[in-house]
Amino acid sequence: MKLKYIFVIICVAFSKILWAQDPHFTQFYSAPLTVNPAYTGAFDGKIRFMSNYRKQWFSSASPYNTVIVAMDGRLGPTGGNSINLGMMMMNDNSLNGAFKSTYFLGSTSFHLKLDENEEHSIGVGLSATYGNRRVNFNEISFSNQFTSGGFDLTIPSGETALKNMKPYVSIAGGLLYQFHSDNATFDVGISGYHFNKPKQTFTSDNNQFVPIRLSAQVTFQKYIGDPDNPDMLFNVQGIYQDQASLNYFQLGTSLDKLLGPDKKYLVGVGAWYRSADAISPSMRLGINKFMIGFTYDITMSSLKNDLTPANSLEMSMKYILK
Repeated sequence: MKLKYIFVIICVAFSKILWAQDPHFTQFYSAPLTVNPAYTGAFDGKIRFMSNYRKQWFSSASPYNTVIVAMDGRLGPTGGNSINLGMMMMNDNSLNGAFKSTYFLGSTSFHLKLDENEEHSIGVGLSATYGNRRVNFNEISFSNQFTSGGFDLTIPSGETALKNMKPYVSIAGGLLYQFHSDNATFDVGISGYHFNKPKQTFTSDNNQFVPIRLSAQVTFQKYIGDPDNPDMLFNVQGIYQDQASLNYFQLGTSLDKLLGPDKKYLVGVGAWYRSADAISPSMRLGINKFMIGFTYDITMSSLKNDLTPANSLEMSMKYILK
C-alpha cells in the first residue's frame, strides 16, 4: 500500500473514534441487538439466530465491510414475563483490511406483561460491549521503509503510537413497549449506547472517547386480507439515531405475501428512506421460521456525483427456533 494511505488510516481512525457514527444497517430490524438491548428476546419463539453483512460504498477502492453474528433467547417465562439473554460478534474493516474493529456484546432484558391477556408489555434491557480497533501494519508502509528494491515492511516503521490503542468496554441500556394481538403488532423503544464514554485513542489524550449514541425505534405490523385467513403482512418501521452531532432518521414500509396451504412461505418487497443519504429497495424471502433479506442503498447525498457512486449492499439472515 502506498504511503499516502497511512494518512487516510489515521484520519479514518480518529473520525470513527471522535465524530463518526457506529456501524449502522439499513435492515436495522434484522440487527436488533445493535439498536436496543431491550429487543433481546423480543420475538415469538425460544431461540433466535441472526447474521448480517453490509458492504458500504462497494464501488469505491476501499469499501467498509461489516459482519454480524448474533443469537438471543428466553431463559423461561415467569408468570407470563420473560428473562432473556443475547450475544453478538461484529467485525468491521476498511482500507482493504488495514483498519479493523471487532466487537463482542452481551445483553440481557426483562419483559413484564401489563394485562391479563398478555397483549401489552414493557421491557428493559442492558448490554456491555468489548471493542477493539487496530491497524494491520502488514497492509501499510511508511517512507522510512522504502529501499532501492521498494518498500520493506520488515524495517521498523517508528510509528509506535499507532499500536497504543487499547480495547474498551461500553455500556448500553434501553426501554421497549410492545403491543401484540392476533393480527397486529406495535412497539416503540428508546435506547442509548456508550453511556460510560469509553476512552478510545491512539494517544494519551483523555478527551478522545467513543461518543454516546441515542436512538428511538418504532414498528407496526398488521395482517391484511381475508379476516378469517389473512395472507398478507403490512409493515412500517422507523428509527432515529444521534451520535456526536451526527443524526439521521430512517423510515420504510414493506408488504409480505404468505403462500402455501400452511402459509409457511413468504415473499416480500419494500423500500426505505434514510434522511439526506439513500433510498433502499428491499426484498425478503422466508420459509417457516427462516428468513433472508436483501437491500440496495442508492446514494442520494453528494457522494452520488462521484464517478463511482457510493452505493451499498446488505444481506440478512434469521432463524427462529420454537
